[in-house]
Amino acid sequence: MNDSVAITYSGQQVSVPKEVADFLEQDRKREQAQEKRDQRHLSRSEFETVLFCSDCVRRPVEDAVLRNLQLETLRKAVGDLGDQGRDLIQLRYGRGLTMEEIGTIYGVSKASVSKRLKKLHEQLRGSVS
Repeated sequence: MNDSVAITYSGQQVSVPKEVADFLEQDRKREQAQEKRDQRHLSRSEFETVLFCSDCVRRPVEDAVLRNLQLETLRKAVGDLGDQGRDLIQLRYGRGLTMEEIGTIYGVSKASVSKRLKKLHEQLRGSVS
């Protein structure tokens, strides 16, 4: 059974599988332990520099895991659009066609294509948020 856990990331609540939350917690604890070791070996000025810059440090493992989860969610949402929706997304973003070119393929106006893509974006936004 794959339970989801809510975590706070960049000030927002994000739902992730429990295994991912556990991994991120272990990574956070490793970083804290390293920071404690570093504190014992730094001078006061060096320590203040580390503290001042600690907010600037990126967490590449956490960022990559959450980005991959977001991409996975988006892939699933695109898969649920139906054949025509997936085709429109593929033509517009995969092949880079203009709305006029897509309209020519489907025999509809540019405005019709634009309206349909807007609906697809709203549907995707609702699925991944």
